[in-house]
Amino acid sequence: MESLQHLYLSKTGIKEIPSSFKHMISLITLKLDGTPIKELPLSIKDKVCLEYLTLHGTPIKALPELPPSLRFLTTHDCASLETVISIINISSLWFRRDFTNCFKLDQKPLVAAMHLKIQSGEETPHGTIQMVLLGSEIPEWFGDKGIGSSLTIQLPSNCHLLKGIAFCLVFLLPLPSQDMPCEVDDDSYVHVYFDCHVKSKNGESDGGDEIVFGSQERRALLYLLETCDSDHMFLHYELGLVNHLRKYSGNEVTFKFYHEVYNQGRKLGHEIRKPFKLKNCGVYLHFDENLPADTDLP
Repeated sequence: MESLQHLYLSKTGIKEIPSSFKHMISLITLKLDGTPIKELPLSIKDKVCLEYLTLHGTPIKALPELPPSLRFLTTHDCASLETVISIINISSLWFRRDFTNCFKLDQKPLVAAMHLKIQSGEETPHGTIQMVLLGSEIPEWFGDKGIGSSLTIQLPSNCHLLKGIAFCLVFLLPLPSQDMPCEVDDDSYVHVYFDCHVKSKNGESDGGDEIVFGSQERRALLYLLETCDSDHMFLHYELGLVNHLRKYSGNEVTFKFYHEVYNQGRKLGHEIRKPFKLKNCGVYLHFDENLPADTDLP
């Protein structure tokens, strides 16, 4: 067991981790999704090689302390999950935390932890933080909020100190089928894109508003639409986007959100990206008073 690196138990009837687990010191992958397992052994925190852990679709109620080596964790569709405080400080997990259909989860500590993580200025994988949670109330720290699939804000005069930007999108779910460019099946997923339009300070611009960035797949806000019966919100923070905005201090900008359906890596149908019907959305601008004016962020 000391040499075992990958253990695949997905969709088996296993109800608890065997006692031999303590000897699996080389374990890198542990797949438990779709099993009736309700708890993990406390010794999992000692698995210093563990990088991949799948728990989605299990009746697990709480996560114990997990090893800092963990890079990939799935927790969606854990209907009994209540607390996940143990994963807040695992920096490598901030890139994608999906708590879709985790109906009992206390989300306030997670939202607060995300805000603190942003304010701390600590590095995150790919310079990005993403989280999907049940709910429809945009956190208070999002200063600019709007109804629908677009939001217009006035940029402050100190955009040269802008370090990052966060979005909160509240989806109306289940999504009506008529809003999709084509039929969505089990192999389909949805990309959520956004454009940023800038208007000149005098309210005019040559040939209309200038599109500063957006409509690029590399700028996509990725969101996997699972089978959801209630509203969910998607929180996304990114560093690199602000390089495009820092020169527009004092301007009015409009963020517009779109969707496009893919199937097995290919776009379906011939529809152009369509506005996503959101319940509401929010924008948070993160400033760093110590940031040099000529700094380009990754």
